[in-house]
Amino acid sequence: MTIPTTTTTRPTDPPGAAASTGDGRTDRTPPSPVRVWLRLYRHHLRLLRGAAIAWITGLTVVSVGVVATYEDRYATPEELALFAEMEGIPAFEAMLGRFVQLTTVEGATLSRWGMFSILAAVWGMLAGARLLRRAEERGHLELLRAGVVGPRGLTLSAIAALFTTHLCFAVAVGVSHTAAGMDTATSWALGGAAALLTATFALGGALASQLVASYRRAVGLVGSVMGVLLGLRLLAAASVTPEWVWWTTPFGWVGYLHPSDEAWATVFAAFSVLVLLLLLVVVALSQRDLTAGWLGGATDEPSRSPRPVRGHTDLATRLTAAGARTWGAIIGIVTLAFGLLSRDFSEAVADLPTMVEMGNQLGWYDIDTPEGIVAFTFALVALLLAVFAAGQAAAIREEEASWRIEHLLVRPLGRVRWLVTRIATAAIAVVLLALLGAAMVSIGSAVVGSPIAVVDALVAAVNIIPVAWLSLGIGIAVLGLAPRLTAPLTYGLVLAAYLLDFVGGLLELPEWALELSPFRQLAAVPAQSIEPLPLLVMIGVGVVAAAIGTTVFRRRDLQEA
Repeated sequence: MTIPTTTTTRPTDPPGAAASTGDGRTDRTPPSPVRVWLRLYRHHLRLLRGAAIAWITGLTVVSVGVVATYEDRYATPEELALFAEMEGIPAFEAMLGRFVQLTTVEGATLSRWGMFSILAAVWGMLAGARLLRRAEERGHLELLRAGVVGPRGLTLSAIAALFTTHLCFAVAVGVSHTAAGMDTATSWALGGAAALLTATFALGGALASQLVASYRRAVGLVGSVMGVLLGLRLLAAASVTPEWVWWTTPFGWVGYLHPSDEAWATVFAAFSVLVLLLLLVVVALSQRDLTAGWLGGATDEPSRSPRPVRGHTDLATRLTAAGARTWGAIIGIVTLAFGLLSRDFSEAVADLPTMVEMGNQLGWYDIDTPEGIVAFTFALVALLLAVFAAGQAAAIREEEASWRIEHLLVRPLGRVRWLVTRIATAAIAVVLLALLGAAMVSIGSAVVGSPIAVVDALVAAVNIIPVAWLSLGIGIAVLGLAPRLTAPLTYGLVLAAYLLDFVGGLLELPEWALELSPFRQLAAVPAQSIEPLPLLVMIGVGVVAAAIGTTVFRRRDLQEA
């Protein structure tokens, strides 16, 4: 009698593994390397999707708002002439980039991209380092590296996913700006250059991930390079600096996209060469040991014994500090730069009534004074803090999605205590980052001889903390109610609120609509007095939202990614 054989597949077998039969044969062949590579590409694309949608939407909508409101803001030749006076002023070009033909919608839009390009670079840097080094650091690549696709194939799949998001970025900018009324060729040139700039820094993050053995060091390394490149742009803006200095930094190349410069071929050739060189170096260095880096790996003998984790509070502090250091560097650079330029900015704006009027319409009062420039600075820091807080909510969700909290919750550590500890450390980090901004802007303004009182700087810092706490509370509520939407929904709400405040004023929306944005509720401190009531309301809403999220999280099942 013949005993029939049955086909079985173990639950632990990876997807695509061949099923075994009783006589040792398999019922199908394993997938080809190309097919596995495509699966890896789609996997990386899913990891990038949420953040990419938020960044692309935010940057595109802000830039399109400039195009859409150009004719309304500068409707007469007199207004255009006053706006054009900004061209050639070192203080403005140092912060915003090279100005060309501000009397055209193309020139006005490109002038804003001196600032927007910094945000695009930050997005690329964080995405590249997170997709490679952070995933490797947390052990997510061990099984992938054990498959039929080698280290270079795995790295190329991640880079291909990054480039796909950048291509979507280029298309979004090109289509939206053309539809808004900007010259078609310039719109697509801007989209292509913005995407290439983002790809440059994404490859920079990927390269740093091959050189060093931790995500924090990788981001710090690319951030240092970014600081040097921005320093070169500051040097190029000086009135005594030759024109060619703009070409020493990618942050200066976007300024040559105006048709009057006839430099599109040079800009795209420079970006293409830089991207190609970085790509070749990244691929060449990807053939290394797992968790190691060419400048030192995890197997190296440490210079000192690692400090043990003393309880969950210590662990939560370390996890929060990893992101806080990166955002602290960004906030420190921004506030120090604006502090150093506060006097030059205020003096330049004082001669431009159109800028003062536009600032008042946007809620940036008295920007023709150093105090007004500091208030404008903290309006930007408020956005950075809100994004940081949203990122902390997303990081908490990531711990659940990756099942890392299982190792904590099986011990005498309740869900509520775990979550409340993470919320508390994130809230404290927000306060410390705001105080860092106050210290750096005070130092910068004091150096140039227009000191801002320390008390005024501290009050300005306190004024923006509630917005970040509100962002954190909403993120925790989403974590409890719709965990898989934590990152995209929280980031999206922060960007939507900021865009409503920023673009809504230019579009002359009704005041009641603008008041829906929490950023609109912030007084321009220290140019104005602080208004406690809106801040208390934001804190109250944030606390209630966090309490709802914590209560629901306590009762629901853990959900994977």
